[in-house]
Amino acid sequence: MTSYLHLLFLSLLSWQSIANTPSSDEQQGITKTAANLANCQQQLAQSRMQTYAAHYILPYQFTLLSWNIYKAQIDGLLTDLQKLNADADIVLLQEAIKEPALTKLKPYWRFAKGYKSGSVQSGVMTLSRWPAAVHCTLTHTEPWLRSPKATNIVEYALPNQQLLLSINLHGINFTIGVSDFKQQLEDAASIMRMHQGPIIFAGDLNTWSDRRQALLKQTLNKLGLHEAIYLDDKRTKAFGLALDQVWVRGVKIETTVVPELDSSDHNPIIATLTIEQKVQ
Repeated sequence: MTSYLHLLFLSLLSWQSIANTPSSDEQQGITKTAANLANCQQQLAQSRMQTYAAHYILPYQFTLLSWNIYKAQIDGLLTDLQKLNADADIVLLQEAIKEPALTKLKPYWRFAKGYKSGSVQSGVMTLSRWPAAVHCTLTHTEPWLRSPKATNIVEYALPNQQLLLSINLHGINFTIGVSDFKQQLEDAASIMRMHQGPIIFAGDLNTWSDRRQALLKQTLNKLGLHEAIYLDDKRTKAFGLALDQVWVRGVKIETTVVPELDSSDHNPIIATLTIEQKVQ
């Protein structure tokens, strides 16, 4: 966690110069976000009018893996990820890189671009054993670093014409207030408000302050989501608060496990989930 504290300290030192960023840059980011949100809402609405073939249909119980893999920079990451992937059905990665070693983990994958350094393009990646009914991306901008933060929206078909909404989010990080983080959450919430069925909302949410955690809880609780519980909570923390989280609605969390691994600066979350079936 030294890197989080160091970067936050540097960001605070540079606040005076960053505060003078032209408002036009902020407006440009908001315009781009709105366009992405409208497009995503339209795609989801069209998908919900379709009927999907049997090979699209998820079972009622499956295993979820959510992990910030730190751009696969640490030795042993791929070995650990392959082991965890073997038993996982849906995999949500943050700080993933678009390369065959990752995209081959599952038959189906979707990648949303985030931060790029040189030739290395990172972002969020959602992989699964089943094809998506629909997928789209929301993009927001780190207000100080001016780098993108992506949200991957994927909807899966379930039995009885139900649909599962999966949101894989890498939270905006270095800010003084919570306005940019709030906008990112609100755009995701707009997607969830349209959805009538079960929801999984997970990722590296960067909830390192009481204000961020309170805002997240208030936003998701209003939508009927509740957070996973961890009996042996080894999730990566900053300032005593967990950065990685799993929230659900219409889904029962059977088990949660957080292995301690050295191949990333975050520990993964593994959850066994059961869809709550509609009463006919």
